[in-house]
Amino acid sequence: MKQLNLTEVGNLPSSVKKPTYSLSQVKAGIVHFGAGNFHRAHQAVYCESLLNEGNMEWGITGVSLRSATMRDNLAPQDWLYTLSEIDETTSYQVIGALRDVLVAPEAPSKVINALSSNQTDLVTATITEKGYYLKNGEVDKSHPDITADLASLSAPKTIYGFIAAGCIARAKQRGQPFTVLCCDNMQGGGEILKQGVELVLEHHSKEALEWVKQNVAFSASMVDRVTPATNDALIQSVAEELGVKDAAPVSTEPFTQWVIEDNFAGKKPPFDKAGALFVKDIHPYEKVKLRFLNSSHSMLALMGYLAGDDYVHEAISRKDMAVFANAALTKDVLPVTHVPADIDGLDYIAQVFKRFQNKHLPYRVLQVASDSSQKIQQRWFPAIEDAIKSDKSAPYMAFALALWVCFVQRAVQGKVISDPQSDNLTKWVEALSTSDNPNASDLQNIKALLCIADAPKFSFFQNSDFLREVSTNVNAISVHGIEKALSQFLSLNGSK
Repeated sequence: MKQLNLTEVGNLPSSVKKPTYSLSQVKAGIVHFGAGNFHRAHQAVYCESLLNEGNMEWGITGVSLRSATMRDNLAPQDWLYTLSEIDETTSYQVIGALRDVLVAPEAPSKVINALSSNQTDLVTATITEKGYYLKNGEVDKSHPDITADLASLSAPKTIYGFIAAGCIARAKQRGQPFTVLCCDNMQGGGEILKQGVELVLEHHSKEALEWVKQNVAFSASMVDRVTPATNDALIQSVAEELGVKDAAPVSTEPFTQWVIEDNFAGKKPPFDKAGALFVKDIHPYEKVKLRFLNSSHSMLALMGYLAGDDYVHEAISRKDMAVFANAALTKDVLPVTHVPADIDGLDYIAQVFKRFQNKHLPYRVLQVASDSSQKIQQRWFPAIEDAIKSDKSAPYMAFALALWVCFVQRAVQGKVISDPQSDNLTKWVEALSTSDNPNASDLQNIKALLCIADAPKFSFFQNSDFLREVSTNVNAISVHGIEKALSQFLSLNGSK
């Protein structure tokens, strides 16, 4: 079978949407770190809409900070790939917005050159929580990759190092202003990027740091689109529909949302013409997404894993799990969360669960549960904190933390843990067997695990009543299994 590329795109079936513009005329005004599936199903699609409308300066140069896989898959395809929107019916679109993928460890100078070019008006990132090297909510200055960038920028290790190196070069040539935009599920992601870049510049160039303060904006955004990992079944179905092989198609749901902090230096992409929303205050939107969608996604993934499910839609099809996730949001989280006036909290929650039920778009529980020690810091901890500070009980969030404790133990034992803290999580599980109190439900053992997730910076870590609830739930899940423990919990809390 022939491969998808510029030559073959004109021969695709009429049912497949194709670029209406000349790819040779596209200018890459965006440098994007993390050219994985989410970016290709989300931001790149907004850029594709602009290109199809004749805005030819918003093509993308992708940057991979680690792997060459995406570059190797897409280069033979002239960087084209297929977007498959899956619901009751499926639609296909070939995306051409991504015009190159640079592999940072192989060609750091090319990445720096792209960042320093006046053609680049926007630098964006979807590098997941672990890509920000956070410890206690701050950039971890002791991390080996950070210390390496503080010592030298000849071959940066982090996004902070690369952007700083690009800024130094751009400042020297008195280049055009530009914007750095976080597109990860990070509350205050723009400020985190600013903190990291300025940290590196403090060590390397005070002159460039001053230039950055005058010419670079750091902004945040709220992004939302369920996008599973690509599997062989998707590759096969795309090949059958298109008649050509695509080595890196991406599947997603019809729903998409992008709320962007309206804080730009230099040229501002007209993403609002493609359906994005520019707002002055992004924080309430970030909170809604993190506390409702991302939070419940993690809950369902952990419950599903403990019950033996492979996919999130299987977990939410279990009545008690759906009831628990809904009650956690409506009873514990919603009352302590400021929701923007243009969002109805209950409607938003209902829409989230409807999206999770899409069995045509299988999302593996272990994919959602990866990097959990980082994710729950953003998705759960602030809501727990707000509840306790408001003198409200948070029994469902206590059960959620118990889910995480049991998940870590089971995932480490099953050798499926995937987390930046995998070594420490593994040591915690190993230590249980030699502890004077070998049960995961022991309060000191729970606190030791929560320390790995940086919980001590939150006051709930010192709340003995809340932690005893967590301990009770861990014991119930360990003794009775997730289904019976969950049923008993719902009965005790009036949700059955």
